[in-house]
Amino acid sequence: MMMRWVFASRIEPADIEGTISARCGCNVFFAAFSKVTGWLWIYPGGEEKIAEPQMLFVDEEWAREHPRRSPVISRENPLRIRKQKVEQLRLL
Repeated sequence: MMMRWVFASRIEPADIEGTISARCGCNVFFAAFSKVTGWLWIYPGGEEKIAEPQMLFVDEEWAREHPRRSPVISRENPLRIRKQKVEQLRLL
């Protein structure tokens, strides 16, 4: 059993049971996935809804057995963001 940091976009979140270590940038925290509410940040005394974390600390074999069934679609187009920035600079 070898635990590793794996990109969350490669694992089917519905297959995750219980609380798991997650990471966003350099922040490490406990998270859980619920089919009803989505990703939750678990902390002493409560929980809070969050976006999907970047990485999850899981067993390497388990990650291979539970790949994401549907691909993750990027919501933001980086070219569109760059174009908006150029337009904003023109106004100045």
